[in-house]
Amino acid sequence: MKGRGKGMGKGWWLRALGVVTLAGAAGLLSAALLWAADPLHVVKSGTTHTLYGVAFASPSAGWVVGGGGTILATVDGGETWKAQKSGSQESLYDIAFPTPKMGWAVGANGTILMTADGGARWTPRKSGTAVDLFDVMFLDAAHGWIAGAEGTILSTDDGGKTWQDQPTGSRANLYSVLFMNDKVGWAVGALGTVLASKDGGRTWAAQESRTHSTLFDIAFPDQTVGWIAGNGGALLQTLDGGATWEDRSLSHPADLTGMAFTDFKNGWVVGDRGTILRTTDGGLNWAPYGRSPRTTLYGTVFLNAKQGIAVGDKGTIVQIVIP
Repeated sequence: MKGRGKGMGKGWWLRALGVVTLAGAAGLLSAALLWAADPLHVVKSGTTHTLYGVAFASPSAGWVVGGGGTILATVDGGETWKAQKSGSQESLYDIAFPTPKMGWAVGANGTILMTADGGARWTPRKSGTAVDLFDVMFLDAAHGWIAGAEGTILSTDDGGKTWQDQPTGSRANLYSVLFMNDKVGWAVGALGTVLASKDGGRTWAAQESRTHSTLFDIAFPDQTVGWIAGNGGALLQTLDGGATWEDRSLSHPADLTGMAFTDFKNGWVVGDRGTILRTTDGGLNWAPYGRSPRTTLYGTVFLNAKQGIAVGDKGTIVQIVIP
């Protein structure tokens, strides 16, 4: 899938009850109950490296990647995380698991890492490029795409044994790539770049975006409705399967760096300074959700309609819970 901590715990305020007045105890109890009801929980990640990408192969098994070759894994839906040895010191920007065992991570200086055993061992793969690679997606175990700097898109149809450079005609940094099937796909990036392909990426055509904002992520909740998120609150929407894009930008000034939809009505965007926005009406309205940490968030994924994960600066992992 293409992004609930413990806080202080009740022991803190139980100890405090012994040294405060009754009124103070009531205040602490109220604060604790408010915390317990908060739908955003910051989880201990065990790292201070910036975390950029997150993927889940099942509701329980997930991975996060970040700076310094960081790869973290969870087997309990994001409650706890354990470091995996990537064998790389390069920043890793995104990760994908087309199967519970087979995974791919991409990053700086053309880095591609692959695992065939759920991350117990990661091995490098030749990318044929030295540019930064920002996003990776797989339709299935065989068909995958990677987007990167200087208009780079790589593809594989043999499960990553080989990667081919797909000419895009663009020099823009491409931050996200998404294919709906083995033919129809898009890539988005700097200066409002939106590229579309109808032949699996063999050819790409520029689309009119009507914005110069840098575009960071793209999501399609169904075959006709799609969204693109970018800096300065930029949001683009399509209602015709990506043939045209309309400006749905927010007055919210934050950069929007990651997005996810659980269906065409319910969606999420995350970004600068802890931004977490939710829509429940197909994007007509977006509202802040919960009490987010103030650290910038770069990626998000939803495991189901009730639970999501967002990751970002300083090793931040946030569990998003929908009551």
